[in-house]
Amino acid sequence: MCKTMKELEMMVSDYRSLKALKEEIEAELAAAQNEIIGYLDANEKQTEKGKDFTIKVSTCERRTLDRKKLEADLGSLADYDRVSQYRRLYVK
Repeated sequence: MCKTMKELEMMVSDYRSLKALKEEIEAELAAAQNEIIGYLDANEKQTEKGKDFTIKVSTCERRTLDRKKLEADLGSLADYDRVSQYRRLYVK
């Protein structure tokens, strides 16, 4: 745990560096994923097996409720709200 301002400054600097590295890696992962999916699409395949891998692409579906439309039909849904709290760190 940081005990001095200098330690905190060093930790924030490390945090920023790590966050930038994470974003760079996530961008590279997304590009690799797009390449793999592009290969499958170009070859009209959903699965492919290699020497040490098996890849598969599938279509997923997520359903959500339209809260505004539901409230327009039923009125306020405040009695049904479930609220959870968490802490979030902002570093600029």
